[in-house]
Amino acid sequence: MSWKSLVLLVATLAFDASLMAQDKQNEPFLGIWELNLEKTTNYPQQSQTMINVPAPGGFISTRATIGKENKSSSTEIHPVVFDGKPHQTTGGDAREISYKRIDPYTIERTHNRNGRISVDTEQVSKDGKTMTVKQANAVRIYDKKFNVTAVGR
Repeated sequence: MSWKSLVLLVATLAFDASLMAQDKQNEPFLGIWELNLEKTTNYPQQSQTMINVPAPGGFISTRATIGKENKSSSTEIHPVVFDGKPHQTTGGDAREISYKRIDPYTIERTHNRNGRISVDTEQVSKDGKTMTVKQANAVRIYDKKFNVTAVGR
């Protein structure tokens, strides 16, 4: 084997290992999450479901919300990418969000809604069964209903 082939092989293995490590870090967040209304405080919705699936550099979070008394509903898609840059969401509450990984179970989100900045956190419990979203005026608790894993795992 030539040294160029060896360098290429080592670089490829290192790249694959880094992708696998990223997938591993995202695993606690991947899955289908349902809002637990009994444990949630100060959140004016009737229900919310999040579906988090793997994507390059992070994951895609699709959020479906039904308002109180079925008077409204919306869907949002959040590209969760840990590159320090704001990414545009689409759907009912379009805004830019940048994501920062605090530890394997906690991410910080910085929202920009037309110049109004807010910061919150999403944290998955160590057992992977609940996720807590802490905002300035609300705490939402989600229960994991189904796991989602990256293809080939």
